[in-house]
Amino acid sequence: MKKALALLLAALMIAPTLLACSNNPASGDKDPASASNVPAAVTAEPVDEENMTDYERRQLIPDNLPETTFNGRTFRVLTTADGYDGRIIKKDEIVVDDLNGDACNDAVYNRNVLIEDRFAVKIECDTDPDPQSYINTVVTAGSDDYQLVGFYNYLAATPISAHSLLNWREVPNIDLSQPWHNQLMNDNCTIYGKLYAICSDLAITSMTYTYAYFFNLPLLEDYGYQSSALYDKVKAGEWTIDYFIELITPMYQDKNGDGKKDANDIYGFGYQLTNPTDVWLSAFDQPMAQASDEGIVITFMTDKTVAIMEKMIMLHYQNPGFHKYQNQYDEETYFLNAKLVFAPLRFYTAYNVLRTMEDPYSILPWPKWDENQAKYYTNADDKFTAFGLPLTVYGDIDFASIIYEALCAESYKKVYPMYYDTALKGKYSSEPETAEMVDIIMEGRAFDLAFEFSGALNDLPYLFRKQLDANNINIASAYKKIEKALTKNAPKQINKMYGD
Repeated sequence: MKKALALLLAALMIAPTLLACSNNPASGDKDPASASNVPAAVTAEPVDEENMTDYERRQLIPDNLPETTFNGRTFRVLTTADGYDGRIIKKDEIVVDDLNGDACNDAVYNRNVLIEDRFAVKIECDTDPDPQSYINTVVTAGSDDYQLVGFYNYLAATPISAHSLLNWREVPNIDLSQPWHNQLMNDNCTIYGKLYAICSDLAITSMTYTYAYFFNLPLLEDYGYQSSALYDKVKAGEWTIDYFIELITPMYQDKNGDGKKDANDIYGFGYQLTNPTDVWLSAFDQPMAQASDEGIVITFMTDKTVAIMEKMIMLHYQNPGFHKYQNQYDEETYFLNAKLVFAPLRFYTAYNVLRTMEDPYSILPWPKWDENQAKYYTNADDKFTAFGLPLTVYGDIDFASIIYEALCAESYKKVYPMYYDTALKGKYSSEPETAEMVDIIMEGRAFDLAFEFSGALNDLPYLFRKQLDANNINIASAYKKIEKALTKNAPKQINKMYGD
């Protein structure tokens, strides 16, 4: 694809020359001498984007950054130390040691080489188990050791409350309308015109931690369904929770024949009720908190929230096709071993867990609440990376912002396509429609504002999870216990963070 794009751009560059060379007088010209001395109007051939690959179209979007260099300066990033049993390496979002033949690794490496050569910089990254707190210390000391800090999204309130970060919406060279910035997330998290923790394509985990429905093709066919029928449902806007519940209800097999329903059997759907549970409200377009002209507004408790809880209790405790697993991320293992027809998994799973899966699988968006819902939405594991600009880079803002924007733009152009093609759209799924489903899912990443302020909001983002895990349908009563703190104290705390 890169070669094709290079040839295309080369052709466009030499087009004027070719046109000028062919500007010979036609046989009917009356004044050939005059014609040969008058330059012909040159019209560049239009770019046929419809016949381009997604990768090639991405390369055509300019980042509009100034052509400048920084004389070999080092752009330093501080991010979260390795976690999740060493399998999640946040540092790899920023730098990798060398080319190793892995398409995703090599895309990050080549991205950095391109930026380092273009701007005459060196990109480095350090890690800390608590970067959101460490950066407060750095700012208090007046140190300019780091131009950028990355932290778990659900811990963003730590540096925000300490007033250690700059407002992204007032930073030069950052164009938040560009496709490498998650506008759904960033708009949702803007309070009083201030955005301190940003979501962009530099945070590869904002994609790899995104939740989707994975499904096992042979198991689905065992129950008389073809994947094409499900894709059609999605495209028609009919992939709803009611349809899904009906679909999985008969999906159970006593695999070991012991007459007991346990983890060794095959189910239509199942997971351990922690992180995937946090997606339901977002998927059904029921926000927990939203920004407004008056600051943050708690929107959690509605009639729809009650209806969602009632339906989820029925799904999780009264549907024979569902199984509740005991350990976090058990659903990854049981889906890998063909014990689940459907599983709510992060995109990360395709790249790092399902490599050895024997059965072919594909991917669908999280179901809608009903057909009236405008689009398909999803959420992400709350540990994806959000980025902030330390207050101490204010005096050197062009350096920090130009390199950050370049990293985001080139991640969109070079890194994300490799993750898409390698992990999601090609290598691990045999279904060509998977690519279309992935695009639909990515367009609906509506990460809720409440996760950034879970501490100030009395753990509101996890209230639905706790009630569902406890099989407690009375969400209204649980909310009532924290309502006063939420509606009076929490907004004051958050407003104080934003200086209003």
